[in-house]
Amino acid sequence: MAAFSASDVVHPYDESAKRQLESMTGLQATVQAFMKVYSEREAHNFHLSECLRLGPAQLPEIYRMLPPVCEAFGIPEPELYLALGEINAYTFGHTRTSIVLFSELLDACNDDEIEAVIAHEAGHILCQHVLYHSMAQFLDAAREIGSLAPIPGLSALLTLASVPVQSALTSWSHKSELSADRAAAAYLGNPEVVTRLMFRFAGVRRDSRFSHAVELFANQALEWEALRESRWNRVLQWMLSKQSTHPMLAVRVREIQAWGASPAFARLAELSYSVRSAPRCQACAHRVEPSWRHCQSCGAAQAGAASVAGSAAPAITAGAPIPAQAYRPEATAQQPGMG
Repeated sequence: MAAFSASDVVHPYDESAKRQLESMTGLQATVQAFMKVYSEREAHNFHLSECLRLGPAQLPEIYRMLPPVCEAFGIPEPELYLALGEINAYTFGHTRTSIVLFSELLDACNDDEIEAVIAHEAGHILCQHVLYHSMAQFLDAAREIGSLAPIPGLSALLTLASVPVQSALTSWSHKSELSADRAAAAYLGNPEVVTRLMFRFAGVRRDSRFSHAVELFANQALEWEALRESRWNRVLQWMLSKQSTHPMLAVRVREIQAWGASPAFARLAELSYSVRSAPRCQACAHRVEPSWRHCQSCGAAQAGAASVAGSAAPAITAGAPIPAQAYRPEATAQQPGMG
């Protein structure tokens, strides 16, 4: 049973922008034209042939992070791939969903930060972002190649996708990332992990010997927003946002830090911990019962199941307090920032 739903993590900016997008004339016609042009099957074939599909016997240390996230979010388990590339990740497939991690993530991030990236991408699935995200990315690419490649139906799609529709789609896409950040932080029970990810995307690697301050990074968002008092700065910021696939990193730090201090976050963190601390198969990380001799998901023999919240699954009674270490941040991560 899911620990929480999309309504628990959706950011008000995401909700407002999506409402505005879906009220626009021409959106439904654009969606229908997109579905005729975009080949999800082709994308699946590409990833199957060029990327590494993770599982219990293929990079299991990374794969085992996925099943508990899916259980907490109440979503079907997507395929998980690894591809050569920069510090980034994305989710694709409206009907057959997959998450793709880029190889630089594994080198630049700690294990809990990689887990946060997976939870962020799963958050897009939870919040039903994938279709509109795919449209936004496809339209951006189509504008660049439309005059060069005679793709059937592409001209009609670009005609239907008016400038206002594309602008609203891009604006919503940026804001939807804030909801996925919330989902990742709530799952891990700790906003500091997501904050550390923003430092990774800004260039501070996990093995950096240099000190850095979260508050100063968050304050950059206030300074950036204060610049909007100038009309010319507003134009410059609008142009910058058109070139970006994500909100500004400093804004994401400020937003996740503020939400992490809220009662709503504390409630979700407690619910998520109950999922993460459940006994799990050491082979596939699906939930198991102490009485099971074999995992009912992969068939592996069970001898002392572990949890993702610790080396052994503790016995938790109803109403028991959440251990303090669940909230203790560790000492001190297309545009980098996850899809």
